[in-house]
Amino acid sequence: MSNPGDYFYGWDLLYKTIEKDINKKDDLLIALAHFVLTKYSQFRCIGLGEDKILTEDEEVSGSELLPDNWNTDENNYALRYIYDKQLYILLGLRTEDSLIITLLNVKTRKVSNICLSPEEIVNDIRGTITKMIPSAPQLADRYRRELLEPVYQGQNKSTTTQTNTISTTTDQADPLRIGMPMHPPVGQYHPVGVEPRPFAFPEIDRGDLDPLGRGGHGNLFPFPSHPEFRVGPGSSGGMQPRFDPYGPQPERNLRPNPNPDHLQPPNFGGDYFM
Repeated sequence: MSNPGDYFYGWDLLYKTIEKDINKKDDLLIALAHFVLTKYSQFRCIGLGEDKILTEDEEVSGSELLPDNWNTDENNYALRYIYDKQLYILLGLRTEDSLIITLLNVKTRKVSNICLSPEEIVNDIRGTITKMIPSAPQLADRYRRELLEPVYQGQNKSTTTQTNTISTTTDQADPLRIGMPMHPPVGQYHPVGVEPRPFAFPEIDRGDLDPLGRGGHGNLFPFPSHPEFRVGPGSSGGMQPRFDPYGPQPERNLRPNPNPDHLQPPNFGGDYFM
């Protein structure tokens, strides 16, 4: 809190309206809690008590001031507030040398509390806020963190949220890869999880990983660029499954006769067990 004077702007007006009513240190701590609720959280006080029923008239009413007789009970406080048409109840309970302050959201049933020692925190019940409560800035911050945020955090003030972008793809990095992965050329298909080959090595047989043949020839069903693709009468729609040949194949005249593969190696001495 950089400037306590700016933060507690408006406190003097509230204090003037209740100065004659304050007769103990507990009163001052409850009044400060009320100030934080109404000034910085836009709560509006609608009266006394612990009634958990909110009427239609109360939904449109409320004040930034404390109601009459707010501290007539020596050991207990019960104040009702409204924010965004939701009812909140602020309770204070004196137990020996401590004051327990509780905030309840009636609709969500969320509860928060803070335990304070009035004798240690409050120096006087007359004077300026920093004279009466030297640690007033720190106490106001505790009210915000421990009393308010657990009950209604994010409902009444603009907050900056950070969106964590979660990648839906799995990084299957090659531990032997140097540098960033290479991107395939435009139009070249790579199956999911298979990175392009480094150093521009040719992409051999990558198309066999895709049954639709997006990586080139080698697919199960030939595409128009394949010689076995047939369209027209007698065809079954243009796409004929490809069957790889097996067994002895007829000569395709790739080599002149006699085929060198059928000749003995030079200086072959008749030893068939090479």
